Amino acid sequence: MNYSIKQVKSIYAKSMVESKKKRILLAEDDASMRRFVEIILQQGGYEVLTAEDGLIAMQIALAENIEAVVADAIMPHLSGYDLCRMLRGNDDKKHVPLVILSGLTTENSDEPDCIADAFLVKDPKLKEKLTATLQKLLQ
Repeated sequence: MNYSIKQVKSIYAKSMVESKKKRILLAEDDASMRRFVEIILQQGGYEVLTAEDGLIAMQIALAENIEAVVADAIMPHLSGYDLCRMLRGNDDKKHVPLVILSGLTTENSDEPDCIADAFLVKDPKLKEKLTATLQKLLQ
């Protein structure tokens, strides 16, 4: 197929916009919640990498260039808190902003060494809160 100069410029422009999207790692074990949050992030203009548990999320975080992590507090293999501690202990990833999502209404005080940048409750205002939080953290 032959492309016109205009088509080539359009394809190039689109790929440049997509390549400038900030990459967010989303770790959530509940498939429907993972898809819901993924859509929120995509609508916010982010490229989203997803993981179904904390161990997979850690592997992705170490292998990929990511700008932020959004993680469920309680997941199989590694919790969001465990993921937070591991990332904070890694010299290359310790400054990556991390948001913990939870179905609980308060942060788990049993996890004092997890220094997440934000703690958000999975409630009806999650979309607005998550979008605003990431905008603030990724300025």
